[in-house]
Amino acid sequence: MKNNQPLINAGIFLLLALTWGSSFILMKKGLVAFDGVQVALLRIVYASIFILAVGWRRLNRFQKKDAAPILIVGFFGNGIPYVFFAWALMHIDSSIGGITNSLTPLFTLIVGAVVFRTRIKVLQVLGIIIGLAGALYMLNPSENVALGDKWPYALLTVAASFMYSIGINTISAKLQHLDSITITLLALVTVGVPAVLGLILFTDFIHVVSTNPDALASLGYIAILGVMGTGFAIILFNYLIKKASALYAVSITYLVPIVALGWGFADGEVVTAAHIIGITAILTGVYLVNANKIKKATRG
Repeated sequence: MKNNQPLINAGIFLLLALTWGSSFILMKKGLVAFDGVQVALLRIVYASIFILAVGWRRLNRFQKKDAAPILIVGFFGNGIPYVFFAWALMHIDSSIGGITNSLTPLFTLIVGAVVFRTRIKVLQVLGIIIGLAGALYMLNPSENVALGDKWPYALLTVAASFMYSIGINTISAKLQHLDSITITLLALVTVGVPAVLGLILFTDFIHVVSTNPDALASLGYIAILGVMGTGFAIILFNYLIKKASALYAVSITYLVPIVALGWGFADGEVVTAAHIIGITAILTGVYLVNANKIKKATRG
């Protein structure tokens, strides 16, 4: 079994990259019948149902002291970013969402340093600069004809990635005593109830389902997004952290934008030189941020 573990890890690594890289095109397909807010809320509902089904026994691990961190992780690590991404993808290509999402490790480093006083090395600072420069170049309307005057929506995906970093740092600093599946369960339940209420009371979800002929297909895509892209993917991600390492698992981020770009191209989206230059700079920046750890891991 030990001999097969590296192969199993590699298989899960690629599966997660494909799963998360496909999330953006699945959002795009969900937007055929539903608006951005509805897609995000449905994603949360599906993910919450799945997580509850497989991990409901962990609900009793909740403690009052965890309320504030769980709320932060729920809304900043899940709820609001999902809404931002789905809203933005009503106006921009899914490949852009995949690329800007790769900024999350860079933002995580910044938030950790500023808020939690994490030390940053020179090489990591260089990585941040290169990564952000690549994203800004790619999102620059004067350089990227695919965005034009829609670049503010692309910035929504950048904001969502920043919010993800807040959730990640909160977990690291405030929820170390809980296992990752329990954190995910509590966070999704926290936003799951408001998502159901918001979907039914404040959107035309029921009307769309009953009148739009594309609603059923869109619901199917969103179900895959919620169950596989959120619930099941997190379980695999946590398994990978335990069997390999956190660094190995986080490195999935490197492949996600490439998968998203490929799906976007296959779906007829325009791939420009700015996309290629931007993604190259972003991945270079992410590598530099983790360069020292990667070297230690390969030596060890």
